[in-house]
Amino acid sequence: MIKRKKKIDVNGYELDKEQVKAVTSKRKNILVLAGAGAGKTLTIVARIKYLLKELNVNPRDIICISFTNNAVLELKKKLNEKIDVMTFHKLALKIIGNKKELLVEDMLTDVIMKTFSNDNLYGLYEMGKEDMNNLVKTFINLFKANSFKVDDFLKFINNANNKEKVLLKEIMKCYICYESYLNREKLMDFNDVINMAIDALEKSKVRYKYIIIDEYQDTSYTKFNLIKKLIDLSCGKLFAVGDDFQSIYRFSGSSVEIITNFRKYFPAAKIIKLKNTYRCPNELIKIAGKFIMKNPFQLRKKLRSKSGLKQTVIIVYYNDLNYMVNKIIKEDEINGNIFVLARNNNDLNSLKIDISNYQKMSVHKSKGLESDYVFLINVSNSLNGFPNRYENHPILRFVNNYKEYYPYEEERRLFYVALTRSKKRMYLFVPKNNESIFIKELKKYKNVIIREK
Repeated sequence: MIKRKKKIDVNGYELDKEQVKAVTSKRKNILVLAGAGAGKTLTIVARIKYLLKELNVNPRDIICISFTNNAVLELKKKLNEKIDVMTFHKLALKIIGNKKELLVEDMLTDVIMKTFSNDNLYGLYEMGKEDMNNLVKTFINLFKANSFKVDDFLKFINNANNKEKVLLKEIMKCYICYESYLNREKLMDFNDVINMAIDALEKSKVRYKYIIIDEYQDTSYTKFNLIKKLIDLSCGKLFAVGDDFQSIYRFSGSSVEIITNFRKYFPAAKIIKLKNTYRCPNELIKIAGKFIMKNPFQLRKKLRSKSGLKQTVIIVYYNDLNYMVNKIIKEDEINGNIFVLARNNNDLNSLKIDISNYQKMSVHKSKGLESDYVFLINVSNSLNGFPNRYENHPILRFVNNYKEYYPYEEERRLFYVALTRSKKRMYLFVPKNNESIFIKELKKYKNVIIREK
């Protein structure tokens, strides 16, 4: 068991030593690396309270940005202060004055389904219609998130092989139809609003002296450009909180490089690493840490925990998933809350569990959440297994600003997210004779338990 020094009181918040450093730092630009369960929300709330009460900062000079409406609501509730707490898109709408209606429904999928016409491509790429539609949607979202223009399609086509040229022409057709729809209906999507805000910011009156960003690892290049411009125009100070280990939204434009190269963008920045997890047992966080740091370009850090629970990562082989899941629940006398996670939502549909205190969700959706026990199912070696091979489709290289330098970099980060949702025990359910490369690796780690019956 890890012994930790007594927590320190800062404005009524009990913080550990590293959290105090972050909350009270006077440096202009600060990156707080907050690993899984390290108390990032507490650190953000305590930082804002410190600015208001100790430094007498005007509440109107502070903005706190997070990536989802739920995260914003949680921060507002915990802060209970009259400061601006909003998503990037709400900030962008404030800057541009909301001149158009924001498209909140997913019309891109509908446009792709109506426009994509080359049925031969499904066979050529060995994909079903749904997978192909998702690939085209990802391509277009990345295309817009990274500020490409329609003329760039011609450059892509010139640098593509014959098979890719056909697909790129189909994607270009879908993109043009989608943009025509937006213009005709006088709508803008989430990518448009960020790009418009960047152009409008200089003439806008929106200014903040203290910019605080939650989940900084999810920042895209366009969102970064918006924030950097806001900081420069406001002579502002940045307090960014995030975890490069949990950067899992490349398909929507986020780039892990924005957090891992923080000092490239802010040369005199202070980087503070939170060292304690208040969620995972020490044995589990060590296994998860060793796994994620196989990615060579992750920022080096180790978390520790006061929880000394043993046998926390368990690989379970199965022939019948339903039978084995229910057997484990009974044999291990599991009576806490359970997350049932899967790399793909389809894997969750057929699973039947004989108890009621569980939730099913994708690993992506589980980010930021926690449960007593976690069951990760179908950790298999297949196209839709874990790692998922579709996420690394070569056609996406044209629109990805960040190129992977290590096999399945992002899938490894997503697997880390799954591992670190658990407060007690993590079960990995693996089909017999079809285990994923991640399972083959974990089996070699000390303290990983294997169950085969």
